[in-house]
Amino acid sequence: MPQRGYNLHFFLTPTEQVALLEVFEARHRVSYHQAGTSAAPDTPALASLAGAESLSRLTIGDWNHSPSYLLTFPDERVVVREITLRKDGYAYAVDQMENPELARLRPSGQFAEGVLVAGSLATYSRSSYSGLLFQALAKLIKQRSRRIGAFWVGREAEEQLQRGWRLVTIASSPREYDLIWE
Repeated sequence: MPQRGYNLHFFLTPTEQVALLEVFEARHRVSYHQAGTSAAPDTPALASLAGAESLSRLTIGDWNHSPSYLLTFPDERVVVREITLRKDGYAYAVDQMENPELARLRPSGQFAEGVLVAGSLATYSRSSYSGLLFQALAKLIKQRSRRIGAFWVGREAEEQLQRGWRLVTIASSPREYDLIWE
């Protein structure tokens, strides 16, 4: 039977996200490991995301391809999965497949003028330290936003929505898939 996960989807402006992460990082010991694949097995940990470039501007308008980070205790290591490539060599993956107890944060972000791409927070475990980080971050997001449809929307993001901004999961999708203001 597949393991049940916990997800929270949200829209926060870069300013809202930085403020939220500053509070979160001041209250909790946390490190972030960028998820994805690379040619090297190294997984440097970031002590803070509050100043990360990906919070200010996304280069891809699709939340499936936005940068994401695994949340860990500062000294905790992540398991790096080795992938054998067809044309010789290896790639190395950092993801929840080998780290199912870790929460994953995919920050919301501005893709272009007038387009805000959704973010998400997900975990399979609420009992691990990372699961506790998930709960704490989810609580902060909910305290600083309100629910519109399936998403938690920050105050500034909601103001942008009212001014005609597109709040999307994929920028290239037709407008009928955008979040609409209620």
